[in-house]
Amino acid sequence: MHSVWKTSILFTIVTTVLLGLGYPLFVTGVAAMIFPHKAAGSLILKDGQVVGSELIAQSFTSDKYFPPGPRRRATATTPPPPVAPTWLNPTRL
Repeated sequence: MHSVWKTSILFTIVTTVLLGLGYPLFVTGVAAMIFPHKAAGSLILKDGQVVGSELIAQSFTSDKYFPPGPRRRATATTPPPPVAPTWLNPTRL
């Protein structure tokens, strides 16, 4: 009976290390080699300084996309953000 416990505990430790650490590190490394710009965060450089990311604050103009958060500002073509959250505001549904 002792060997069954020893084997099961050893198997748990080995699979945890392989699948919990090894696999994510492997996939991250492969992604960094294949897509280096995207894996680094798609950073935008201006005069050698990082000024932002291509992935943050994208401008979506179609109604099929999820509306932006409460910091959205009114422009000439969009109304100001609603006071109530979207799920409470029947005009946004």
